[in-house]
Amino acid sequence: MDWGILENETEGVRIAGDKMLTKRQYSILSFYVENRGTYVSSNELAAMFDISVRTVKNELKIVRDFCDSYSSFVLDTLAGKGTRLCVLDDAAFEKDMEILRKKTLQLSCNTKNRVHSVMKMLMDATGYVSKYTLTETFYISESTLYHALNEIKKLLKQYDLALVHKTNLGYKIEGREIDKRMCIAKNEINDESTDHFALSEDVSNIYNVVADVFFKYHYQINEQTIQNITAHIALTLRRVRKGHFIEQQMEQDMPDSTEYQISTEILTRFLTRYRIKKQYMMNEINLLTQTILGKLDYSRNDHLQKEVNDFINDSFLYIRNKFCVNFEPAESLKLFLALHLVPLIYRIKSGTQLNNMMAPEIKQSFPLAYDIALYFTLLIKERFHLNVSADEISYLSLYFNYGLENIHLGNSAKKILIITSLRKSETVLLRHKILTWFPNQIAEITFITGDNDDFDTEDYDAIFSTDRNSEKYKGGITLISIFPDEKDFEKINLAINGYTDTDSILEKFSEDCYFYGEVKDKEEILDIICRNAIEKYKLDDEFLEVIKAREQITSSYFGNCIAIPHPLTPFSDETFVSLGVLKKPIAWDKNHNVRVVMLVSIEKNNPKAFQFWYYMSTFVRNEELLQNFFKKPSFLRFTEILKISLEKDFDWPAGWNSFFI
Repeated sequence: MDWGILENETEGVRIAGDKMLTKRQYSILSFYVENRGTYVSSNELAAMFDISVRTVKNELKIVRDFCDSYSSFVLDTLAGKGTRLCVLDDAAFEKDMEILRKKTLQLSCNTKNRVHSVMKMLMDATGYVSKYTLTETFYISESTLYHALNEIKKLLKQYDLALVHKTNLGYKIEGREIDKRMCIAKNEINDESTDHFALSEDVSNIYNVVADVFFKYHYQINEQTIQNITAHIALTLRRVRKGHFIEQQMEQDMPDSTEYQISTEILTRFLTRYRIKKQYMMNEINLLTQTILGKLDYSRNDHLQKEVNDFINDSFLYIRNKFCVNFEPAESLKLFLALHLVPLIYRIKSGTQLNNMMAPEIKQSFPLAYDIALYFTLLIKERFHLNVSADEISYLSLYFNYGLENIHLGNSAKKILIITSLRKSETVLLRHKILTWFPNQIAEITFITGDNDDFDTEDYDAIFSTDRNSEKYKGGITLISIFPDEKDFEKINLAINGYTDTDSILEKFSEDCYFYGEVKDKEEILDIICRNAIEKYKLDDEFLEVIKAREQITSSYFGNCIAIPHPLTPFSDETFVSLGVLKKPIAWDKNHNVRVVMLVSIEKNNPKAFQFWYYMSTFVRNEELLQNFFKKPSFLRFTEILKISLEKDFDWPAGWNSFFI
């Protein structure tokens, strides 16, 4: 009998009016139900559920107590034979089993959304909610509740909210109302299992009012924006009805703007019935105004368009001077940034910056783009006096990565060779794609078949192959697809412009700049590895201050217990890494501990040098290699592990499968 109960075997559940069982205990009971009348020994159960005999006996005691609350069946134990389930009343037994099936099925559905359900109750409450209320409402044990509350704590942290507990009172979510609404919008409205518009009153009514008011003011708006505004108002009404208001007076730059008038008219139609204070009403109007402005097309406002364009052009000039990367010809990047920047400004002003769950992965994957985006946000702060969140920086990183992929980083055009089984007439699309990606970097593309030996590898700057099964050519040949995608782009780009072998990367590491030992904190390890670098590479003493200044802006934690501190812009005359390996982990920021600290400095006035980041980010993401290194840490072992990681980028066919992961 499969009751479809819980996903986690140790999760506690309460069937209304019944005692609590875990999934494993229910599984044991289910086994006895299916095999009723048959004795099963403790040893057999232990083998079946992969647990100890002692655990079996403890579980059986709980299951037996559970069965005692039913009169239709009983667990009978006979020494030397084991335990069996005996049915005392067939008709009553079938009814009891059917009730249990329905209740457990209902419970299993609820468990999928337990965290959001508990959080919703806490969000809606105006005071503390007791532990008893939560366990009884959701039919869960205290241990299951604590598990859900721990998940809620983690989730709330992303929105600057806190779950607080007070003895004899219970639990409450504390923080700004605007942050609570952001959390609700992201985790309830965007949850596929949630009725998106079961937030307040009739949504069609809200939608019609929104559409009518925008039409009245002849305000051009698309369908998606109307839906977003409708969802915003629905959530506002739910919160106001529960007694939750925007507490602080929000900044409003344009009280006479069309957007402000629209917001006033829409909310007046709905909020007047709640008789809320004028201050709260004004705050809600201001928030809706900022939300509408956050959807604004920057091209609608000539003044705004000029201001944004001027800022982006100035920023590109600064970026060129700092990073040796010229985005100035990239008109599409300018447009993307302009379209993103205007809503971003209004999101910051309204305190509703976007949350990005992929931020750590973006930071790992595109470290150069991330640093450029970080520098760009410093320019935003200087020009507009606004602080951009780390999650918003990660979104900007994607735009700058797009820009990096479409600009020329090299100085001379390359000759490339492609070994392929394609007929000459079939290479048109492949040639077109590569030349589209690298219009100024490739002077010549030559195609040959795999059975052609009549070529000299030294005649070409890079060699590629589309034949993944060929064992004929080895060494510096990069495998690409017949229909190349973004992964192929990265490989071609690196082959043309980047480092050409593992030694060119490994030589950036020196044992003179290697530290292994214990430190008390982050400041101490930074001081050690910076001093090693200053001495080895004859750097100015300000290098340490440059590193610390970059660290204060945002954490350099990259993942897998690795931090990569670095100057925000190129500082040294050559690229190098100063390495620190710690016997015991130390706290790097409030969320992460580290065991490896790689201080990376990229040389000045060499755009290709930035591609060093690619190899470091690839290495950081290889958890298996890092764990092998931690077993026997040394400088030699580190370089061996790093070489293995690098070979997957440089060698073929040994590492060709990495291209398809």
